[in-house]
Amino acid sequence: MFEKKQSYAPTEAQQAYEQLDQLVAKKSINPRQASVYRRHISSRIQVTLKPSYTTQAARRAKAEIVRLTDAGTIPMKSAAAYRAHITKRTQEA
Repeated sequence: MFEKKQSYAPTEAQQAYEQLDQLVAKKSINPRQASVYRRHISSRIQVTLKPSYTTQAARRAKAEIVRLTDAGTIPMKSAAAYRAHITKRTQEA
């Protein structure tokens, strides 16, 4: 049915969310079970951060964080922490 993993990359999490939606649509699992799986996934999403960023790379990374937040893949508090990490490590040109 649905296989749980120990950690998820943001794209893997998005795919898992879509798979859960399909399982609910097929009535293989009920919406309540799907929400339990979604909580499991959201607590195990791992974003890879770099030790330093150029200005352009920081802009791209922040845009990616916004897209992940809008998609519901990462929570707002995590997104704020990621943006702070990126800002702190951006190299001024």
